[in-house]
Amino acid sequence: MTNEEKNILKPLIEGVFKKCGRDYTDKMVDDALKKIDQMSKKSPELPYTYKHPDYGKMVKSMPETLKPLLNTGDKHDDLPELENLMDNCSSLDRSTLAEGVNSLIYYWLDKYHNAGDNNDDIWLYPIYVAIMIAERFELRECLPALLETERQDRKFTETFFDNCFLVGMVPACIYHIVTEDDLPMLTNFVHERGIYTFSKAEVIAAVCTLPRRLPQTLTAVQKWLCGLLDIFADHIDPEVGDIMLLEAIVHCCIHTRCEAAKPIIVRMYSMYKLPNILVPGGINEVRKTIKRASIGVLKEELESAETIFQNAEDSYDYDEEEYYDDEDEEDYEEINDEDEGFDEDDLAPRQKYCGHAYGGKAIYLPVKVLKKYTLRIELKHSAPLVWRELEVPSSLSLTSLAQAILLSMGWDEDHLHHFLSDGKNHHSYATSHNELCSTLYPGVKDGSRYGVSHLLQKLGDSITFEYDYGDSWYHAVKLQAVSEYDSNEPKSVILTSGANACPPDDSGGIHHYLHLVKLMAEKPHSAVLHDFYDWVGCKWDPKYFPLEQAAKAVAKMNETVHK
Repeated sequence: MTNEEKNILKPLIEGVFKKCGRDYTDKMVDDALKKIDQMSKKSPELPYTYKHPDYGKMVKSMPETLKPLLNTGDKHDDLPELENLMDNCSSLDRSTLAEGVNSLIYYWLDKYHNAGDNNDDIWLYPIYVAIMIAERFELRECLPALLETERQDRKFTETFFDNCFLVGMVPACIYHIVTEDDLPMLTNFVHERGIYTFSKAEVIAAVCTLPRRLPQTLTAVQKWLCGLLDIFADHIDPEVGDIMLLEAIVHCCIHTRCEAAKPIIVRMYSMYKLPNILVPGGINEVRKTIKRASIGVLKEELESAETIFQNAEDSYDYDEEEYYDDEDEEDYEEINDEDEGFDEDDLAPRQKYCGHAYGGKAIYLPVKVLKKYTLRIELKHSAPLVWRELEVPSSLSLTSLAQAILLSMGWDEDHLHHFLSDGKNHHSYATSHNELCSTLYPGVKDGSRYGVSHLLQKLGDSITFEYDYGDSWYHAVKLQAVSEYDSNEPKSVILTSGANACPPDDSGGIHHYLHLVKLMAEKPHSAVLHDFYDWVGCKWDPKYFPLEQAAKAVAKMNETVHK
């Protein structure tokens, strides 16, 4: 592990220790870094295979109080204030309210999954509200619906927790509503295959904090943990993350003072090599701390979903966000060229090509049969359609393919990026030069270890390339043709054609860019365009694409190749 990688990972590890409410030393952090280094070299597979039910069939009656949260449009001004909504909910009987909250969660899960490629646009705020209502009124009847949000894939999690401060809302709510009678249901959830280890660990942590709220449940929670250890200790499958989950359970055993579990834990440590990140001292730490550890593994400020949500709201800087409303004439205020120093003569007549990538020369991986792939890359939902056509050897690594896309499109690689498989497994392949630590997360693979032919094998196969996890520029990458190389033909990465301008980095995502393009046609002297032109330093042309310049940038990948 390089020093640069250690500098990236160190604050993340310290954050894990803090969130788990434990004191730590520099030695503990260094030991965790060494363990992560060992684990990353093994690259364990953590597949996601959960097949969700038909959520639409699970939606039942909805009380009038909650119906405004079914709004799927862009305008939500008619929504009641959160506290007013909570007051209105207090007048409903418990069963009606619980059924409504469950239906609200299932309704939006159904909307999300039926939206297909457009699910990034689904408005998930109502699920936040549903979680807070379930917590406020301690609706344990909503536990199955809450667990369903924990069963979702990585893409949903990234969309749902688009603000990192919202992570922990579901386990905090579970902490407030779970009872001793719910433990069998949670055992089934933890033992279930096909969902992420991290989701299970969150739920286990919430249950093990329960004795802080209900001290009389301590014995039941201790027995529950022993039962989980019995299930996993003799039927472990390292390929689905059981070893990592076992360490999370041991951590929870410590913080429920579960001394009865010590014999099982000792046997586990003799049988398996646990990560020792949450429990850096291993079995010695278990022996020393299990008698006197603090009860509960959630921090105090994470014990309320409402608090998490409010903190996220308070931390968001609305002054930095610009909203554009077709009904707001101020957005379209016409300005004279002389106003505010705006002079088109001071602007470049056209934008410059900005393609840049950190990857260097092309990297190829061993393959049994080498083919020439013709790939069509389209920026999803763009108008005019931004597209490029690349010829690449089938052995090209995914990290090098990402580099070719960045250069051909004209992105400046100021942000992270990855490939998403369009098949059933929904793996993510990290391709950023500075995103090596991402491969430690469930479902994330190292793109440098996989070739293009691993994901694209027959005509029509496609994958998605996402650039900038904030603006989320999604590219469809489709295998358009497969052919043989001539004996003397160079096996190179070539940009053959393309059309229309790649949006500038940090321009707010595809919907904001479409808004700007529309203004260029309908309101060419609007104040919004003035600010945009002033920012990019040119009179932007959405149809401009310097093919020759971009092709030269891509061709530099072929100067010296690594095999």
